[in-house]
Amino acid sequence: MIVIDAQVHSWYTDRPDRPWSPQYRPANAHKPSYLQHAGQTNSPDMVLAEMDAVDVAGALLVPVGVYGTDIELELEASEQHPGRFQTIGLIDHLDPDLAAHLERSAARGLRGVRILEMREPERVARHEFDPVLRICGDLGLVVTMSLAHPLDPQLPELFRRNSGVFFYIDHLGTGFAPPILGFRPSEPFEHLPAVLALAEIPNVGIKLTGAPSLSYDRYPFKDIWSPVNQLISSFGADRVSWGSDFSRTNALHSYWEGRHYLAEVPGISEEELELIYGRTLITRTGWDPTSSDPLH
Repeated sequence: MIVIDAQVHSWYTDRPDRPWSPQYRPANAHKPSYLQHAGQTNSPDMVLAEMDAVDVAGALLVPVGVYGTDIELELEASEQHPGRFQTIGLIDHLDPDLAAHLERSAARGLRGVRILEMREPERVARHEFDPVLRICGDLGLVVTMSLAHPLDPQLPELFRRNSGVFFYIDHLGTGFAPPILGFRPSEPFEHLPAVLALAEIPNVGIKLTGAPSLSYDRYPFKDIWSPVNQLISSFGADRVSWGSDFSRTNALHSYWEGRHYLAEVPGISEEELELIYGRTLITRTGWDPTSSDPLH
């Protein structure tokens, strides 16, 4: 079984040769879990070592945000290790040169973009994302996003209007990233019915990124088995992908635990596990780490 991680973060400490965006710290001053990266480095080579230790063949590098929309770190790693890494990029979706930027980046290992601003109803109402979504459709790039709850009623129409784009919903649709150590939301899946309703739209899928971080139990995290099963049953394994959100989840559970818990969940067949652990991601992004030519 090939295992591909749908979301891994890599970055370096803030330093002159690779400076952080000057807006990052002020913008996240009230978010301790975001600022924890200040004293850490999680280089691509460090990520590779962890992947090798738990038999993960490849991973999509997703910017953690410290460099703003600069994705050079991720693209460099994708070029150096095309059979291990590819990139999901943060972008300025209003950049007039966006089409050329995405086309150049796609040749270097970009497989999709993450548009967090799609959580903002006023932007959706202005059809602000239609141009970038057309570009993504033309280039075959997936689009990943987090939801905000209550769910924006405009989103289903946006998804349908852009049927040539596959949309991955991050973090099981909960609407938030893995919490900081010592905190769990009391009802992390309170909006699950609204997320399940999106399954009727065929170009929408789910990433199980950071799922164990929502559990109050130890491995194998039995208290999240039911929502995980409901998501798989509703969307189908061909629209669900496993991901760790390493290393944001390090203090909450180990990479080994995040890699293996899914195989412990009752009711998921071996065929479904193959899809969720990697085959679905290959189909949706066009990247197969096991190919003799992984870039094509």
